[in-house]
Amino acid sequence: MKIEDWKSPPSTSTAGASNGNAAAPYEFTAEAIEAASADAFTPYRDFLSSGEPYRSLLRNNPWMKPPSARDELEWGKGWYYDTTVARKHPHWRGVALPQPTKDLRRLRKDFYEWGFCLIEDGLSPEQCTRLHERVAQQAAAERALGIAHLSPAQQHVWALVNKGADFVKCMEHAPDAVQAGPLIEKMIDELLGAGWNHFSFISNVSFPDCYPQGMHQDQSFMAPYNFPAAPAPVLVNTIYILQDVDEVNGGTLIVPGSHRKYRNGETFGAIPPPINLEARAGVIMLMDGRVLHGGAVNRSDKLRYIITNSVVKSWVKQQEGFLLTVSPEVLANASPKFLWRAGFQSTVVGNMVEGYGYRGNGGIGDPNGSLAHVRQAMDHGGYRHIGELSMDDLNKIDISQYTLARIQREHENYRNERYRRSLEKITGL
Repeated sequence: MKIEDWKSPPSTSTAGASNGNAAAPYEFTAEAIEAASADAFTPYRDFLSSGEPYRSLLRNNPWMKPPSARDELEWGKGWYYDTTVARKHPHWRGVALPQPTKDLRRLRKDFYEWGFCLIEDGLSPEQCTRLHERVAQQAAAERALGIAHLSPAQQHVWALVNKGADFVKCMEHAPDAVQAGPLIEKMIDELLGAGWNHFSFISNVSFPDCYPQGMHQDQSFMAPYNFPAAPAPVLVNTIYILQDVDEVNGGTLIVPGSHRKYRNGETFGAIPPPINLEARAGVIMLMDGRVLHGGAVNRSDKLRYIITNSVVKSWVKQQEGFLLTVSPEVLANASPKFLWRAGFQSTVVGNMVEGYGYRGNGGIGDPNGSLAHVRQAMDHGGYRHIGELSMDDLNKIDISQYTLARIQREHENYRNERYRRSLEKITGL
């Protein structure tokens, strides 16, 4: 419908949906909205439906098309998954790509230039063995019970936070679980800024003859808001290498420097070939969320285990809903730092419950927005929400029965004498 053809219906039209006792204006009906939307100017439609960044990636690099799980994998045809480690690759051989190091200055430069860095001996041999054994046992049990999260590319062991005390410590970067924890913490603070949260914490298990993942960005939840490229990531991966990895057992596919391959007008042009990650057990890789990467084909006869801890800017919605995922047992023993990083601190811009958190500052241990109190009340089955109220109800209400009132009374420290005087003043109007 053209705008010049629009005929407004009489104001007494009864075509609208009921709105109280009066008919809603015709313009608010489904029929009118559909008519006004035909061939309409919608300024962001092309952008939102652009399919970027992957449309331009595949258009300009057709050899990156991921295979269907019904297809046979083809070798010697130039597909992205048919690759090797950097020192053997004709494109990358001789290029000074990141090498394992403990030098923080070198790690910063590697991450900035190539989108990843390798922390040498990030895990001690004993720490690496503990994590490897715990993940392997958990993954095996979940397969045996028929509850494993399995795709053609990998088995994922989700909710590691509940599956071993060392995993909780890894999320806190405790040195007794991950000896490079203080260094990792420092780097993430520099890369994302203070106040970041955990996005997810899983194990990626590649099995023999698994299919490759499509090359992707873990930060693609922002797509198509990816160009022109921002200077810094909003997601950083911490990848724990639990056994030696290479081109045989499915070392992660990665395109070095791809976090800086954006250009205006289209997200990706021509991209260099990926390599398989080559690293020894105990190395920890930090990776920019914009780097193109993917699970590789495991051409060995054994399972390959890594752990991926993803962290994000605090305004990003978490992939794992830690507020619901964390078990009551883990919650009961959680440190203020863990609760903060897992998103259990609410503020005016996120995670409020019945208004609780509006005065929260988001800091570690802030009592004005600690959602642990809310979760624990719900776990006990006694959370009672504030419902519809009126002044006529006051004599029937025991305010102490409402969970919000108890949390406010016990934890919100801004409800001081000044607050009470203000409340009395307004109540008297």
